[in-house]
Amino acid sequence: MAVVWFACQPGQTAQLPYSVLWQEPGSYAQPEIFSSSPDSVFNSGWKYVKGLPDETLFVAQLPQPDSLVELPHRVLSPNTALWYKQIISFSGNGVLSIQADDGAQVWINDEAAERIQGDAFKVFAVEDAHVLIRVLNNAMSGGLKRVSYFREEHFEALQQEYEKQLAAKRKHEKQVLQIDSRLPLWVGPWLTRTDSFFTIRLITEGDPVKLHWGLEPGKLNQAEQEEGKLVSFNITIPDTDWFYKICSGSYCTPVYPVAAEKQDFSFSVWGDSQSGWHSFQKHIQHLSQEQDAFTVGVGDLVGNGCKAEEWRAFTGLLSDYTANRPAYLIAGNHDYDGYYTDLNPQGYHQYASPAGKPYFAWTYANCAFIAIDPNTQFPIGFPEEQRDWFYGQLQSDKWKRAAWRFVFVHQPPYSQGWAGYQGDAVVRELLEPVMEEAGIDFVIAGHTHDYERMVKHYGKQRTHFIITGGGGGSLEPAESSAQPKMDTVIKAHHYIRFRVSGNKLDWATHDLGNQLIDTKSVLK
Repeated sequence: MAVVWFACQPGQTAQLPYSVLWQEPGSYAQPEIFSSSPDSVFNSGWKYVKGLPDETLFVAQLPQPDSLVELPHRVLSPNTALWYKQIISFSGNGVLSIQADDGAQVWINDEAAERIQGDAFKVFAVEDAHVLIRVLNNAMSGGLKRVSYFREEHFEALQQEYEKQLAAKRKHEKQVLQIDSRLPLWVGPWLTRTDSFFTIRLITEGDPVKLHWGLEPGKLNQAEQEEGKLVSFNITIPDTDWFYKICSGSYCTPVYPVAAEKQDFSFSVWGDSQSGWHSFQKHIQHLSQEQDAFTVGVGDLVGNGCKAEEWRAFTGLLSDYTANRPAYLIAGNHDYDGYYTDLNPQGYHQYASPAGKPYFAWTYANCAFIAIDPNTQFPIGFPEEQRDWFYGQLQSDKWKRAAWRFVFVHQPPYSQGWAGYQGDAVVRELLEPVMEEAGIDFVIAGHTHDYERMVKHYGKQRTHFIITGGGGGSLEPAESSAQPKMDTVIKAHHYIRFRVSGNKLDWATHDLGNQLIDTKSVLK
């Protein structure tokens, strides 16, 4: 469903959907603050050591790297800490910009450096500083790629230039999306949901906005107002269809219908949109042609979780589809980028999290769904609180009553399409002991950028493992791992649509041209 603005007065023009900005490759550049030449680049003289297997986010004793390496440096070592050290003199106060897979922490003379934004850290004028960098690799190959220094006055000039580019970007948005410049420029709305309430979010220019909603399209008699750059409203879930619109001054969105729960329904699943916006907007265009009950994104929603502009693009494109149906959005490792000081992905929570936590559960008709997140623990794992919550969900009445049971997680327990990667052991260790008893029918993940599926039997329980990592990010190369032997591996951008009708469930996988590339039906 395209997000289109209509003025309340006749004769006024409408805002075009955000996807219009991304319909031509290379037509819409994202400003970058560190895109210009730095004052210094440190590629030589680094000493390296791999982190300890039991290393945690908070380090009791800093290591002493001893192997000499040059940058860029990458090693095949998934879910591992990688340490680098060099002695550097800084002629003045400034900023140290770190490019690494998948994030970094910095210590200078054994003191933690202050993170300014993303993987940029404040440094002070000092001679012969002992610079220690820990790269937090959550993927396959990772390591330290580049270390750059910007003098304080240079960094301030870059910030000013960034703001200038951002203003030009906003002007471009208005020129493309608005024929009538008097209309407010909004991104959204998009919906998320828990079992208790819907959340309606939108990005604004700061003007007050008012939500009107009700149980009939002509009687939107409930109203509340908010203002700010990122606005959200919570609606307690009605038992019937409901309707809403959002207004600013005399301008309003269309009235969006949100359907009540149905026994026979469809929903879509995709993953790793990961800033591949041209491909992602094509998926959204195709998805919008069906009346799905909801959609699920299985992580790596954006390419860098600390960049607000990436969330703006993601939610702008997603809102074409989710203004009138909820999205259940799961965090992936890239959604944590820039938040490795405390593993609190603020951008994800602001724009995507349904209930303030990266793990959650919901039910719909005869189905139960659980989303878990191994990125809450360094380098990957499930803290005791999440583990206890997950096993508690498996014992709940709503889970036991369900005919179909789904677990969603970004990192897959099994994968073949990423050479050298067989899936994540910590996910297998959480799930394997309870597969049969909990009756888990589907484990759906992303992370590997392709489509994969496999069936395994646990006693009488048949479990389908599916990877849907083709939402937009670059695809995996042709080479695959020898193990495990998945039943199907297709390296193509894609999305999946599930249809549920009582004890019958089928799914169909569609490529970037919306052509069917795989289909499967199962019965209870």
